[in-house]
Amino acid sequence: MKMRCRLKARVLRALRVTAAAVLLISLTSPPASGARASGALTSLPASGVLPASGAPDPGPAGPSRGGTDIAGGETVSIDEAPFAVQIAYDTAGTRVACTGSQISASWVITARHCDSASLRSVRLDTPYLGAGGLVRTIAARYPSPVGDVLLLKLSTPHPGIYAGMSRTFPAAGSPARVFGWGDETEGAGAMSVQVKAAGVEVSGQGSDAFGGLSVRTQSRTGHPLAGDSGGPLIVGGKLVGVLSTSSVLPGGLPSSFTGFYNDHAAVSRHLGWITLVTGVGAD
Repeated sequence: MKMRCRLKARVLRALRVTAAAVLLISLTSPPASGARASGALTSLPASGVLPASGAPDPGPAGPSRGGTDIAGGETVSIDEAPFAVQIAYDTAGTRVACTGSQISASWVITARHCDSASLRSVRLDTPYLGAGGLVRTIAARYPSPVGDVLLLKLSTPHPGIYAGMSRTFPAAGSPARVFGWGDETEGAGAMSVQVKAAGVEVSGQGSDAFGGLSVRTQSRTGHPLAGDSGGPLIVGGKLVGVLSTSSVLPGGLPSSFTGFYNDHAAVSRHLGWITLVTGVGAD
C-alpha cells in the first residue's frame, strides 16, 4: 500500500534541515514536571490526517474551515486528549497544519517532517482549530537524529495535563487511538474544526518517514489524513508513537478503513534522546 508523509503540502520546507539551523537557542535546565494523563482513554471513534505531496513551501495558508466528519471519525472533547496540541505556522496560532502532544510544561513532541522555517507557535487547551485555549511561541526546535520526531520548547511554560510516554513498544493486536485536526477526505485541504479520535490496532513494526523504527497500525474506525501529522498514538493511556506516514485513501471514503495502515515514530526508540534534551522521562 502506497504511503506518504502526513503533512500539508505547503509545510514541507526544510525537510532535512541541519541541526545547526534548527537549534534556535541552547538547551536550558529541564522543565518542571506536571500532571500526567493516566489510564486508558475513552474509546471514541474519530480522527483523521492527510498525506503530503508537492514541492516544499515557506508555510501553509490559513486552514479552511471544512466539514466535521473526517475519514470516518467523530469529534471528541478535549478532555479525551488534554495533551493534544495544534502546531501552527504563525505567531497567532491560526495557520495550523500539524498536531502534537504536550509532554511537560515546557515541551511538545510532534513529527520532524512538520519542521519548517515558518513554524512559529503551539495552540494548547482547546478542541477547536485555531481558536480558544492559549498560544505559546516556540523558543527552540530539536529534530531527532534517528527518526521522524521533533521536540519543541515553548517560550513560556504552561502547566497542564501531559501525555505520559511509554518505555516499551506495544504488542501486536493492541487497541489504540489516534487524535488530530486532520482533513475531511484525502486531499481535501480542509482541516476539521474540532479535534477527532479514531480507533486503530497495532500490527507490528515498520519504518517512519526518516527510516526510524515505527509502530505500524491498521486503521479501524477511521483513518488519519493531512493535518494529523505528529499527532499522538495512545495505547493503554500512554504515548507510544508520533504519526509519520499513512496509506493514501482512494477517492471518497471507503466502506471500511481496515485495509489502510499508518506508521508512527516509536517513542520508545527515541526515549533516551527525549530525556536528554527535555529532562522528561517515561512514567
